[in-house]
Amino acid sequence: MSQPQPQQQTAGRTEKAGILRFFREMGSALVMALIAIVYIIQAFQIPTGSMENSLLVGDFLLGLKFVYGAPIVPFSQELGITKRFPAVTKPKPGDVVIFKYPGTDSKDYIKRIVAGPGDVVEIRGNTKLLVNNKEIKLPPKGKYTGQSRPDPRITNFAPLYIPAKGYVITPDTLPLREFLFFKHLVHQENPTKKVNMHFDLYLDGELSNSTPFNFNGARVSLQDLQSGKLTYHNEMTRRTETFDFNRFDDWTILDYFIEVIRRNFPDKKVEISKKLFLDSKRVESYTVRFDNYFMIGDNRDNSMDSRYWGYLNRNFVKAKAFILYFSLDRTEPIWKLPLNIRWDRIGKLIRNWDGVSETDARIKY
Repeated sequence: MSQPQPQQQTAGRTEKAGILRFFREMGSALVMALIAIVYIIQAFQIPTGSMENSLLVGDFLLGLKFVYGAPIVPFSQELGITKRFPAVTKPKPGDVVIFKYPGTDSKDYIKRIVAGPGDVVEIRGNTKLLVNNKEIKLPPKGKYTGQSRPDPRITNFAPLYIPAKGYVITPDTLPLREFLFFKHLVHQENPTKKVNMHFDLYLDGELSNSTPFNFNGARVSLQDLQSGKLTYHNEMTRRTETFDFNRFDDWTILDYFIEVIRRNFPDKKVEISKKLFLDSKRVESYTVRFDNYFMIGDNRDNSMDSRYWGYLNRNFVKAKAFILYFSLDRTEPIWKLPLNIRWDRIGKLIRNWDGVSETDARIKY
């Protein structure tokens, strides 16, 4: 009597076909998820209080990449490739935007656009923000806390033009603030190239880069500091520290450092010239390739934003913040789940607020 070989073979083929079908479906799902992550959406978690109380620490949100035009080549910002798919709309004042930080940190940040290309931004006193001489109102859940008050240079922020595409900049003539902002702009438009600042010290008209001065209790020279990373002993903190000119992201710190140099030579005429180098080639004139934006956190007294590091270049814009999909109160211990989930925030849309138009006055978060 013959064995049921055909049935065994049929069962084996069916089992094998089922496994192959499973992997095909899983593969298709993974490909679709990857396409969505690369071209359509970006998940983001709020790590700090810089957008309070519009966005809270522990909020999880989705940003829409395709709205501003996703990069054609994934992760192309890091590769220096700038081609994008057509955008639904351009970034505009009032939008909450996820972007790559323009300075030395490689993290993604989230802030609100308050001014766009061609606008002029000014801050008077502690709370008055003006764009093109029009006062911009604080978003409904934005705040001034009076704590961690920004540097006085920030609370009286002189008018600043936001460069538009095609604008020509001569860096040597820029004030110190705009010079650092320009460095960050060039870095954003040329992310694969080395961008360096260089300063020359003149005392009574004579080049004096090798002349020592006191900096945090150490005797250093400008030549030492800009030759690369310098390790020295800080008498104030009693620690060994490393100094690198080109890791300054905050113009107020750079301004303070230059002031320290000036105070070292009270009896001399002190001049400090500025130069910028792109891949070791001096930049004497530069034509801006992309539009730029001025970003501020809704928590105005506790936000590291464009007031400190300058322009956000269109090339570093990643996504438009869209909706909260989860929110967890980080002040409560994790074992309290699910009681520390902010259920009332889940599903909330992230609203625009330009602070000028009448429609904004009717928006309630």
